[in-house]
Amino acid sequence: MRQDLTIPLEEGKLNIRVAVWIEQEESLLISEFPNGLLSLPGGRVKFGEASNDAAIRELYEETGEQLKDIRLFAIIENFFTLGQAHHEILYVYRGTIPFKETYAGIDYDDQKLYWLSKSEIHKLKPQAFAQLIHKADEFGVVHIVHRD
Repeated sequence: MRQDLTIPLEEGKLNIRVAVWIEQEESLLISEFPNGLLSLPGGRVKFGEASNDAAIRELYEETGEQLKDIRLFAIIENFFTLGQAHHEILYVYRGTIPFKETYAGIDYDDQKLYWLSKSEIHKLKPQAFAQLIHKADEFGVVHIVHRD
């Protein structure tokens, strides 16, 4: 089994992650974790895995659906402290899946997936996702550096 790209360093941790931006009308598909944290579906890239393949895999594991029309939307360099300092490189992909009220994946770590109004995007972590709401119709890749 390939390892997640979470690398402990003296100064903290380096994470390489993916997230998937899926819209349905005025809502986004989000994950709510047992601790109450809200984010886009996604997870860690594994060693030797391309980020787009990780996005497809993670979304399938969490929803049971195949991601279609995938394209790189944003790269977020996210710096935050959660017990220790983290330096995270987050690849955000846009795509589509069939609409369902609820999804049941094969590996979802007790998280709940549901649709959240885009007007509530400020509730998501990292907070840099809120900057993407105004970029959703632009072409090209958005780059954001976010420090919590």
